[in-house]
Amino acid sequence: MTGHHVLVEGTGVRFSCAEGDTLLRAALRAGVGLSYECNSGSCGSCRYELVDGEVRDRRPGAPGLTARDRRRGRRLACQSEPLSDCVVRAPEPAEVTTYRPVTQTALLSAVRPLTHDMSEFVFTAEERAEFAPGQYAMIHLPDGRVERAYSMSNLGNSSREWKFVVKRAPDGQATSILFDKLEVGSAVVIDGPYGHAYLRPERNRDIVCVAGGSGLGAMISIILGAAALPDAVDRTAHLFIGGRTEADIHIPDAILVARRRLRALHVRTAVSAADGCDPQPECGIAPFRGFVHEAVVGALGENIRDFTYYAAGPPAMTDALARALVVEGGLAADHLYFDRFC
Repeated sequence: MTGHHVLVEGTGVRFSCAEGDTLLRAALRAGVGLSYECNSGSCGSCRYELVDGEVRDRRPGAPGLTARDRRRGRRLACQSEPLSDCVVRAPEPAEVTTYRPVTQTALLSAVRPLTHDMSEFVFTAEERAEFAPGQYAMIHLPDGRVERAYSMSNLGNSSREWKFVVKRAPDGQATSILFDKLEVGSAVVIDGPYGHAYLRPERNRDIVCVAGGSGLGAMISIILGAAALPDAVDRTAHLFIGGRTEADIHIPDAILVARRRLRALHVRTAVSAADGCDPQPECGIAPFRGFVHEAVVGALGENIRDFTYYAAGPPAMTDALARALVVEGGLAADHLYFDRFC
């Protein structure tokens, strides 16, 4: 396979990039932890400067770069395909997860409706599914031009199953293919795992998981991961699920199974525009009326700083949660993990 070499200036770190791969993904495949979040050009976390060499921008107008960034010659590693050997200036590489991203073909094996506009899509891949609870993968859909990031809703497994909770987006190009055109047996390409918002089992802290929309998938994975730990019986987890109305809320059966292994699992829901909030039969508590970050603050009160938090959902939700916990609540920033998807 032809490709090019990339040197991170001032670090001595060098890695190979296969033809057609991005600078960021090639680094992660080689175990080099360049900074990133969304992997799709929106967040700007993977900004770097090209010192020498030539690259092609997959998405020249990506919103992750400001006008000032462009004037200063900054680029996005997630959108840069090296066309020659390159030297780049980037923040010093950080730690990477145990699992390096791999690209493989997968077949759609099942679609399970969860709500009126949300389903779980199950794919069977060529190789075993290896990822940490809470990570995501990039799915290339059949037309070859559409790629989106979706979080896995299961645990890594030898059965080669990758499960994703997906919410239909109005006029969404990717979700229209998934919901309306993709049939059981259809092939996609899965590239993963990616993401920093994965379960840290070494942290001896109880956890809080906060899900909005299809962010539920990642939080299911983290709860299942916590329940699978050898010391699960000594761990407590809180799960907050937010939606606009009660019709947007789903509590998976897998969560109820996890509850039997943990010391305690508290499930709460929040609806921001509800008419008449009835108790959810799975948790027996009437949904909180308001935004999910408000439900977290209201339920945990003075104990906010006692937990490690994981969150997945729309940027407005994760930003509001970060403000409430870190800026206003005094939580240490390294006790909150989320990946920003725009």
